[in-house]
Amino acid sequence: MIPLRAALIVAAGIGSAMLARAQAPDPYAIVTFGEFREMAMQRDYAAKTTLAAALADGASDGVGALADARGEITIVDGVPVITYGGAAEHPPAAEENAMLLTTAIVRAWQEIPVGRDVPPGDLEPFLAKQAKTHGFDPEGSFPFRLHGTVTAYVLHVTSGPGSGHPPLTQETRKGDAVDGLVVGLYVAPQLVGIATHPGERTHSHWVSENRRQTAHLDAWGIRSGAVLLLPKRIGGRAGPNRP
Repeated sequence: MIPLRAALIVAAGIGSAMLARAQAPDPYAIVTFGEFREMAMQRDYAAKTTLAAALADGASDGVGALADARGEITIVDGVPVITYGGAAEHPPAAEENAMLLTTAIVRAWQEIPVGRDVPPGDLEPFLAKQAKTHGFDPEGSFPFRLHGTVTAYVLHVTSGPGSGHPPLTQETRKGDAVDGLVVGLYVAPQLVGIATHPGERTHSHWVSENRRQTAHLDAWGIRSGAVLLLPKRIGGRAGPNRP
C-alpha cells in the first residue's frame, strides 16, 4: 500500500445542490464544479461546492480536489474518500469544500475483462475503443472504473497552493505496480481543461482496496487480468437520463 498522509473515509451529509457548472443532459448526469484551467491560470482555489451539496443529487462517482488545494476527493458508491496533503485541517465531511469536482450517477455497471497489458500512452485510445465497442460515443463523456493492477503509475496528493504549473504543491509517488480501484471520467472535448488537465480526455483517481486512501493519477497503465467497468444499459439506455 502506498503511504499517503492523513487518509480518511467520510460519509457526506445531504444538502441542497450548488452547481457551479451543469452540463447538457446526458445519460450519466455528469456535473462539474469549478474549472481546472481557472485554478491553473487564475490561481482560483476557492470552494465551488460542499461535498454535502454535491452528493445531494445522488452522485455515485466523482473525482476532484479540496478547496485551498488541501487534498484529493474520490466518490465511490456515493461515499467520499478523502486524502489530505500535509497538515491540512479535517473538518466534518458535510462541511468539506471542493475547489474542483466532477460527479456522475451510475446505477449499474457492466464488467469488461482486460485481456492485455495497456501502457500509459495507450490508455485513452483503449478507453475510447472499449466505449465504442460497448455502444457509447467516444466523443462524449462517460464514467468508468477499473479493478485490478495499475502499472507504470505516477500519482499525487495536493497539499496546498504552489508556484509551478499547475500551481500546486504535491506529494508525488511513482511505482511499477499497485493494486486497487480506479475511478475516472472520460470527457467530451468541450470539458477538456474544465474537468481534466489541458490536452487530456481523462481524469482518474486511484483508491486503495480498503477505500481508505486516494490520489490523483497523473499517468497509469493496466495489467492484463484487470476488469474495466462501464455503465450498464438499463431499459435501452446507458443509465439515468436526467435534466
